[in-house]
Amino acid sequence: MEAIVTSRFATSLLTIATLTLCGCLGNSGSPAGPPTGVRTYSGDGVVSISWNDDPAIQYWVFFAQDPTLTTSNWTGLLLSGVVINTSSPAILCNEINNPSPTPLFPPIFFTINGRTGTAPGGAGSALVSAAPRAAGGPLSPWIVGTSIPAPMTGLGYGAITPCGYSGRPPSGIYVAVGPAGAVYSASIAPSVAGPLVASEGNQTMTWTQGHVPPGFSQDLVAVAAFAGVANPASPVLIFVAVGKSGTILRSTDGQSWEQISRVPTSNNLNAVAWGGSNFIAVGDGGVVLTSPDGLTWSLSQQATSASSSTLNAIRCTGTDCVAVGTSGATMWTSTGGNDWTLYTHGVNNWTNIAYGNNDANADPPVVDQIGGTLTIDRPAQAINTWVVADALGNYAYSITAGSWADGNTPIASSVVAIEYTTRFLALDGAGNAYASENAVTWTAVGSSNLSSPTAMRSNGQGFVALDASGANASSF
Repeated sequence: MEAIVTSRFATSLLTIATLTLCGCLGNSGSPAGPPTGVRTYSGDGVVSISWNDDPAIQYWVFFAQDPTLTTSNWTGLLLSGVVINTSSPAILCNEINNPSPTPLFPPIFFTINGRTGTAPGGAGSALVSAAPRAAGGPLSPWIVGTSIPAPMTGLGYGAITPCGYSGRPPSGIYVAVGPAGAVYSASIAPSVAGPLVASEGNQTMTWTQGHVPPGFSQDLVAVAAFAGVANPASPVLIFVAVGKSGTILRSTDGQSWEQISRVPTSNNLNAVAWGGSNFIAVGDGGVVLTSPDGLTWSLSQQATSASSSTLNAIRCTGTDCVAVGTSGATMWTSTGGNDWTLYTHGVNNWTNIAYGNNDANADPPVVDQIGGTLTIDRPAQAINTWVVADALGNYAYSITAGSWADGNTPIASSVVAIEYTTRFLALDGAGNAYASENAVTWTAVGSSNLSSPTAMRSNGQGFVALDASGANASSF
């Protein structure tokens, strides 16, 4: 069992921690020496710490944004806390990215001590520190994975565990789809935050070809997933892939696929998303299909009548979904795909859409007064923003249904994908990355190491991108 205690929010656990530290609950064991091999790892909104773990010892990880941190003074320091009775590695999720640490907002410092039984902890380990940093560049490298022997055009992600489960970053399955029925999947289960590279304690992505029905050769263009309750031993996942002529495939593991024979359209399907209660597939002629399980599909007549435009992309947050397409079409629903409202913004052929919230970057601080003490904080900022873009890099953004504002200048000369972790990230046709915290101002942040990307997908802690050559890269 482990628990995280913060000095500002968990007073009951703090009392337990204090009693244990002073030995007031009685000593049935003994203090242990500080662990060796202590190391930190930085990720997007996360920091991991690892050490040489002894399963007979209970470890407590103390942290604060203060270089004077010790195991005894942590309660009075900036954004401090302790992870109780943990093992290596431990992870702090939902932290604030800080690419340029300053005295006002320093890195996160750590020290670890150990004990057995209910004894007080021993001496703390030497301080180590790390500062979270946003994925996608320039401080987070793009790592090239094992090449896929086919061009891929669509990418989806099914989550198995969230950040913090067993002290690790999120785990799940990426699925790539492409022409002639090509399907490949890659499991991702990093042990610590940061790049998927062996020197950081992780492995690069390796892709395995999926099994489609014999003779199946239809072009696939997009894939999405439903994820149930976290259970690494028996994941609850449903993947849906869509493509030309109303083609739909379904899988529960990303490897073995069945074709859905009863699909109420022969129109090309261009995108699919999980909308909180239904899968929603959109395509040519404004067609919209919904399904609660990926098996039984219904044609949304209301949505089809709302727009005759080709719908190219869809994105959902909960049951709120936006589908976009030709002639400036932007369709909005808050019912998981059942009732839609058509808004038209411009005449653009919108090809990409993303949703972002909880900007976790080092913005101007918030000063709180708690118990007479002024505390400097930089909480994640709720931005609740949608952004759409066309292939020429033109874009618009919205925080209110149907109310869109145009960007001042194109993001780049081309845009092939937009995603969000703690900020928006766009890729152009040459593989260059552009970042924005608010979808208003975009900044070039480096190259993805891909020359002709076709798709990109976030897992909430980083990005994976595909290339027309079969190459792929990740940034975490």
